[in-house]
Amino acid sequence: MKRYRICSLDLEGHIRFAVELACRDDLHALSEGESVSAQHAVEIWDGARLVARVKAGNAALDAQDQYSL
Repeated sequence: MKRYRICSLDLEGHIRFAVELACRDDLHALSEGESVSAQHAVEIWDGARLVARVKAGNAALDAQDQYSL
């Protein structure tokens, strides 16, 4: 199990709060991040590596949106 940090973001993209979770891999961490993204966008981190960004409500990603990957 690896330690991941899931950061909840406000509308400006600043961290509101963060939680650390033990996950099997990136996909498990992404699943956990999606489960908390109903109200806020989240970022999932593995140390200094950004694994993924999930928009609020798991909205579709957009290449023109600075908060989408």
